[in-house]
Amino acid sequence: MVSQEQIKKKMIRQEEVREKLIKRAEREKQTYIAKQIGVPKQLISDFKLGKKQLRESTLLALNEYLDSDPLN
Repeated sequence: MVSQEQIKKKMIRQEEVREKLIKRAEREKQTYIAKQIGVPKQLISDFKLGKKQLRESTLLALNEYLDSDPLN
């Protein structure tokens, strides 16, 4: 069973990655970001707008990609 604290941590994590994505999308196209991590552009768009949550594996891949940029 998943505790409320685990859910909250995951939500915070989603929000942190969403904020990084919003920043990065100011200088890099969502299509390019999606291609780099191997997901549809629409998924990145929906996540950025808060319409969708990402699976853990996709979230980790996106977070790793966003953290890999020294200008981030």
